[in-house]
Amino acid sequence: MQTPLRYLVPNGFTAASMVLGLASITCSAAGDFTLAAWMVLWGVLLDKLDGGAARMLNASSAFGAEMDSFADFVSFGIAPAALIYFKLKGEPVFVEHELLLMGCCGIYTVALSARLARFNVSDPPGGKHFFFGIPSTLCGAIVASGFLTATKYAAIVPDGVWTAMPLVMAVFGVLMVSNVRLPKFQMNWSLPVNIFQGTNLIVAYIITPLRVFPEYLLFLSGGYMVIGAAWAAMNPPDHEEEPDGEEEMELEESVTAG
Repeated sequence: MQTPLRYLVPNGFTAASMVLGLASITCSAAGDFTLAAWMVLWGVLLDKLDGGAARMLNASSAFGAEMDSFADFVSFGIAPAALIYFKLKGEPVFVEHELLLMGCCGIYTVALSARLARFNVSDPPGGKHFFFGIPSTLCGAIVASGFLTATKYAAIVPDGVWTAMPLVMAVFGVLMVSNVRLPKFQMNWSLPVNIFQGTNLIVAYIITPLRVFPEYLLFLSGGYMVIGAAWAAMNPPDHEEEPDGEEEMELEESVTAG
């Protein structure tokens, strides 16, 4: 059977994201941590594009959803964990505690894989409007942009920030497999929210390829996680709606950059 060419576009974005994840791991192992972190963020942009292209071209498929999960595991699971592990393994505080560092990075990676597997086999009620657990793409974006921001302002960042990074990775792992809800940004929200979302998305697609202002990306991704989770906690759903199959296939594809 021949595959329609339109499926090559979203799957091409997915494949490019996976390659960037592999390249990021290689850069981390070689000590080029800044480039490794930017590659994770470039993968975030591609992850957004593959979902958008699939919807625009009517090219969603079970194959694409599975491939997207593999790409997410590499780009937002292994790559961020490798970034933190290789960066900190030579630090004096972790020389005698390398197993602790490895364990925390392992928790992050295994939890991310469990999250992806969970939503590959189950459709949570209410998934049309909410993420359940912090999305893997968002965690990868926060880790990478946080790393770049801490590096950029290294002169004023306390040493304790780096010491706490393994714990942060473990916490993100727990959050990914938790039932913490995050609202999905959709274009049927109010006009001011749509303008805010669209503007930040455009800015992210400009500054990320240029490798500038990682603090802005950290503000967007971190702000979305904190404010979104707080809003969802204060506004519990009146009833649990039945999930939409097509929407659930897009669960890990539709994370915004801000």
